Amino acid sequence: MYRRAILPLAMLSFALPAAAQFSMKEIAAASKDPKAYTLNEMSVEIVKVGPTVTPTEVTPPDPGVGDVIPILDSIVNLGEKIWKIINDNKPVVNVKVQYASALPEGIKSWAQMGGWQRPKGTIYELTAKNAYGMQVIKLRYQVLRTTGGSYKGAGKYLTAVTVEPLLIEAAWGYHFSLDANVPDSSIVNVGTTESPVAAMTPQLGWVISTAIKESQGKSIYYLQGDGAFQEIGGPFKREDVDVIKAKIAKVMEETLPSKM
Repeated sequence: MYRRAILPLAMLSFALPAAAQFSMKEIAAASKDPKAYTLNEMSVEIVKVGPTVTPTEVTPPDPGVGDVIPILDSIVNLGEKIWKIINDNKPVVNVKVQYASALPEGIKSWAQMGGWQRPKGTIYELTAKNAYGMQVIKLRYQVLRTTGGSYKGAGKYLTAVTVEPLLIEAAWGYHFSLDANVPDSSIVNVGTTESPVAAMTPQLGWVISTAIKESQGKSIYYLQGDGAFQEIGGPFKREDVDVIKAKIAKVMEETLPSKM
């Protein structure tokens, strides 16, 4: 079974990619038939296809040398904060090196930690239609993460959190871009000082543009170092910050009942 959600439009909350450059042929075609090059924003759908059978594995970097004196309950992102996944219909991300992490402060690499579980991935498919009802965008991607890492048996942390495009199809005259954003404020400890549990709220933002119109949206995901994973944001709805916080609190109640 998969879950289908039809969600309204939202504005991105971080820097957008540069506007697509349109050829004279694209401009002329859009002028001749505007409806063909106008995205029906209410047609945008995201389908959760299911878990990845064999998710991409990321090799940990060389941790270097030196003593490690981590602060277990102070969690930081040693990876990327903002990176491009698809630029003008072409995948550009390298999931082997472009990913976020939530590790104890003082750690130089997640290779210095143990207990990491096998990577997990969840596949989604985004589709969109034009004003005629014809599909113009089809994107399939997987949200990857590695969880369960600990330092000398303490804590549950995250690494190799990224998005890998599996398929991108765009009709002629349509330009699609996709970015990832992991704000520092989204890296938190939802456990205790003695038993930290890292949490992260990455955002996935897209832009669909034609010579007629540009549309934007985002998806928000919530991940924990103990393996909890959930979509919490409406990709195409500008939600109040308090609403997002309330959703995160609800997820925490469901995944960490012992704290409540």
